[in-house]
Amino acid sequence: VMSSVETKSPGTFTRGVREKTSSEKGFDTDRMIFKDDELSYALGKEGSTRKKLEGAAGAILQYIGHVAFIAGTLAERTRCKEFIQWLLAQRRGSVTI
Repeated sequence: VMSSVETKSPGTFTRGVREKTSSEKGFDTDRMIFKDDELSYALGKEGSTRKKLEGAAGAILQYIGHVAFIAGTLAERTRCKEFIQWLLAQRRGSVTI
């Protein structure tokens, strides 16, 4: 619902939101800000890439406007951000892991 509102009225939920990384080991939320082209790539057709990232990392990943909200334990959030960084690096060239 928040994503739909943000699409119709940009800034409703994301105005003033900055990137955030929590060091909390338990359940918490991190935020990542995306550029236009990065967002569409990380979302994928019908959200397929987002769902794959979410499943592989074990975290909850939702996009509201250009902000990715990543929820889960510290390990899940860290893994999800790492997977997103790999995905975006893959767009620019080959990735070596």
